[in-house]
Amino acid sequence: MNHFLSLSIITALFMAAPAVANVLPVITNVMVGSEEDKIVVSFDIDDPDNETVDVVLRIAGTDLRIEPDAPGVSGDIGRSVACGSGKTIRLPLSAIPGDPSDSLMPRDSFVPRILAYDGKGYGGEMIEVNSTTGPDFLVSRFELTNEEFAAFIRADGYEMMEYWIIDDGSLEIEETGWNYAGKFQWQAPRHWDMKADPPWSSDPFSNHATSPVLGASWFEAYAYCKWAGYRLPSSSEYLEAAGLYEAAYPWGNERMPAGGAPDYPYANVKFGYKGYEHSGFRSDGSEFAAPVGRYSPAGDSPLGLVDALGNAWEWCNDVVAVIDYGTFSCATRPIRGGSWATGMANLEDATRDLCPLYRTDTAGFRCYK
Repeated sequence: MNHFLSLSIITALFMAAPAVANVLPVITNVMVGSEEDKIVVSFDIDDPDNETVDVVLRIAGTDLRIEPDAPGVSGDIGRSVACGSGKTIRLPLSAIPGDPSDSLMPRDSFVPRILAYDGKGYGGEMIEVNSTTGPDFLVSRFELTNEEFAAFIRADGYEMMEYWIIDDGSLEIEETGWNYAGKFQWQAPRHWDMKADPPWSSDPFSNHATSPVLGASWFEAYAYCKWAGYRLPSSSEYLEAAGLYEAAYPWGNERMPAGGAPDYPYANVKFGYKGYEHSGFRSDGSEFAAPVGRYSPAGDSPLGLVDALGNAWEWCNDVVAVIDYGTFSCATRPIRGGSWATGMANLEDATRDLCPLYRTDTAGFRCYK
């Protein structure tokens, strides 16, 4: 890819090509109950672009999925599910596979992760937040995964300038992200190999389909959200959804005990560290990024936000400060929540400010609306 063009050419192209409307499905009101000898998962699907979607049911914290043709599985799962409210999936316990290679799975309770594929990308579960600090908003329950980000690449998201235009007034040059994406020839997150199958398998820190996408700059996170019909959050929205205005941690004020896995099931973090080395000390059972939801529901916020602390830092939208590096200036953006490499002692004030060009092995994002 080589789209590092002059500002005048970029502006002309942008004015000539209107933005393509795109809104991924939204799943809300997910509840898990029981009916005789079956688990019942109920939910709503909203997608203004489509009348039907393909529904995928995964087991949070794993790469495992419930197959729609598995014995005893019925309801709104599989291909061409009509959008609307009151959707249900019924499944027997025997349909929930375990993972014998994973000492932390299966968990004591079944946590579903539902995705709705509309032919372009995967829309996931979102939680409604009745905000006390600003307008109400929706937040993705789970951090964005490799599987979901790959849909953006397949849709030529790195080639479509309209998704990279920062038109919220936070940058003097709205095309900054597009310019740098071309200059550095970004085609995928930092460690992805687009010739590999799957492309994220080459990422040494996040190589599950369902682990959080890492190595994406703020600009890439912004472009994905814009393509999907979502946005990145303000820091205050992140803090409210994570329950951090009310308590020290999403799960309350109790710090995790430093015992052996799985005695501290709240978050994917490290319990000590030596400088920048992430070895030679206890971890929580996941050396690097874990599949999203592995520490749910124990580590969830009161609203149900999963992995709000640990696993992956999360990009936010605020401009913290503008730093002049001489050859370019950088409007730094915050990352919140810590990651798989963050020491437990640092979680109570887990925030950093980064240049939005930085593609760190520990930062991902989740979407808001």
